[in-house]
Amino acid sequence: MGLPRIAKPRAAPDKRSMLASDLRNVLEELYKAGAYRVPADEIYWPRELHAAVFRALNMQYITRREGDGGRVEFSLTQAGYEAIDAEVPWSYILRRRLWDFFLFGKGR
Repeated sequence: MGLPRIAKPRAAPDKRSMLASDLRNVLEELYKAGAYRVPADEIYWPRELHAAVFRALNMQYITRREGDGGRVEFSLTQAGYEAIDAEVPWSYILRRRLWDFFLFGKGR
């Protein structure tokens, strides 16, 4: 287990563009950390970025998952990849297709 990544807020001229740049920073840092099921203890968002993390969750750019033993993981969603102009990996597409297939088979 490596050191946690530290995302740094970027300065911007007004509050609206600051939130936009911070939101992008949150998404890019999660992408650099692995983008899928990144343990919360491997990425550190300082207090200044907490609003951007909550906004990313509310806008469904990222997901938060609590696993066994209270371990928290974050993942980028397809919208998150698109927001930072990153290519959605085939593994993400395949997972979604398989999930939909199994849900369809259960009769939803």
